[in-house]
Amino acid sequence: MKIIIRCSYFVLFLCTVLGCAGEKTIQTIVPSVLSVAVTSDSPISQYDPQLWIRQYIEKFAEEEKLRVEWNVVAFDGSWTLASNDSVDLVATNVASFSDRVVPGSTFSDPFLYERRALRIRPMDAANFETIADFVGKKVGVVSGMAAEIDVNRRAPSGVNIVTTTSFGELYSDFELGRLDAVAEAEYYDLSGRVIPSYGDDVVLIDHHDLNPGSREESVFVIRDQSKGLLKSLNRFIKKTYFPL
Repeated sequence: MKIIIRCSYFVLFLCTVLGCAGEKTIQTIVPSVLSVAVTSDSPISQYDPQLWIRQYIEKFAEEEKLRVEWNVVAFDGSWTLASNDSVDLVATNVASFSDRVVPGSTFSDPFLYERRALRIRPMDAANFETIADFVGKKVGVVSGMAAEIDVNRRAPSGVNIVTTTSFGELYSDFELGRLDAVAEAEYYDLSGRVIPSYGDDVVLIDHHDLNPGSREESVFVIRDQSKGLLKSLNRFIKKTYFPL
């Protein structure tokens, strides 16, 4: 009898420390389903950060034996979705700005960082160097993005800032010749290497940090009530290079 009791205590100890078989280490809104907010539906371009992010989250979910449910949302305000229990995880490429901290959610560790830049057409490379060269011209931004903050802060009087609601709208206007430049970012891995995000048909100019001397780091936003998710994702980020 004493041996049986001692074995029971030992099993209980192991369950407490290691977790019993069948016990979920991550508690999501819907059991075994990881609900994720993204900004585009089925991205396919190798240069699209949303494709990189999806592949990264898919690998994480596979390791954790979770099924991913994608929720396509507008970027602006997307960082609030985890706190109001709409999703477990926001993967819209949110920068870790203090004004995006919302009670009920927590930033993950950073997985990449960005520098601000302007996209122009190759044929215009000799005409533009910085934002100051766009007086009388049109520069497009996406509402709520760091690029909008940056252009509003740096553009001299006379630069026409055109605000769009999505990257799809932004790049469509650019391709149709309605914009002279679009405000976006150059992407870097955490070691400082550029992550290729465009081909020879694109030129980026005016590289700079949004806040001089401080890296603009991208994070995932985690719902606090999705217990275990933040710890598991941070562990994954630490061991898994971004992008895959």
